[in-house]
Amino acid sequence: MSGVVRTLPGWQCRYFVRGRCFVSEHRNPGLDQTVRCGVFLRLCGAFDEHVQRADAFGLDEAAAARIWNDRFPRLLGREGCCRDYQPGDSDAFLGCVHAEGDICLRAMPPCPGRCPQYVLSREPSTNG
Repeated sequence: MSGVVRTLPGWQCRYFVRGRCFVSEHRNPGLDQTVRCGVFLRLCGAFDEHVQRADAFGLDEAAAARIWNDRFPRLLGREGCCRDYQPGDSDAFLGCVHAEGDICLRAMPPCPGRCPQYVLSREPSTNG
């Protein structure tokens, strides 16, 4: 009788987030821009440009905020396009089920289970 050897699940690992492995992000936070949400990055770029223009025109903070608040819905309609978008957490900024902060879970590698990088988390996992 032969058995099948399977890896143990990685859900108690410090780097496990909703089925994905975040070891590279924990080691070098922000280094890999390819895992960042493209919509989030485009909106951040648009906001940075807005701040530079507001400074160039000498607008006060209230005026700049009012202009941004008027412009943001149109900008989100134009820049907020992602083929992987699925509505999820309405409390999150973009409300996408694949977003974990500014990281797109679909861009992160799936957790292989207990691997050489496995580190037992000090807290029980709630992101299973």
